[in-house]
Amino acid sequence: MADARPTVAVTEGNSSASARPPRLFVAAAVLGLALLVVGAVLFAMPSKADSDSDSDSSVQIVSQVTDFVTQYNTYDAADLADYQKRLDGLMTKEFDADNDKTTALFFDVLKDKKQTSSDPKIKSIAIESADSDSAKVLVAVDATVANTDLGKPTLSQMRWIVSMQFEDGQWRVDAFESVAA
Repeated sequence: MADARPTVAVTEGNSSASARPPRLFVAAAVLGLALLVVGAVLFAMPSKADSDSDSDSSVQIVSQVTDFVTQYNTYDAADLADYQKRLDGLMTKEFDADNDKTTALFFDVLKDKKQTSSDPKIKSIAIESADSDSAKVLVAVDATVANTDLGKPTLSQMRWIVSMQFEDGQWRVDAFESVAA
């Protein structure tokens, strides 16, 4: 019975030279790969106009949230009018009206306790999502709260999700909710 295994012919000499692709082919392949990578990077990059617009919008969102958080966490429950005046323009019209009602009730309860909140410090702020007319912002803020029940000023650590709306040409707070720290 004959052996069914294929036979391999071995030639003497330098066979690696004939197996190597020509240098021109290698250079063309490397150049093509480099152009493909550069094209993919340029295609994936946003245009300068988009980048500037997004950056400006992000700066405006963060600035407005910073102003809101600072004003919201700086108050004396004995002076509702000052508090509401400082928050004017930072919220959407609807949220501002709701907030005026809520803070009037809140301050009425807290003024007898002489509650104050001061020295807010934003620990972290990040835009979770944003499009042309809405955004969600995560905020971590600490403030010092004092009242007659506490005895001494106490650090209050708050974490919020702030909803923003683009209204009348400006970013404004439309709602916020507390989240677990």
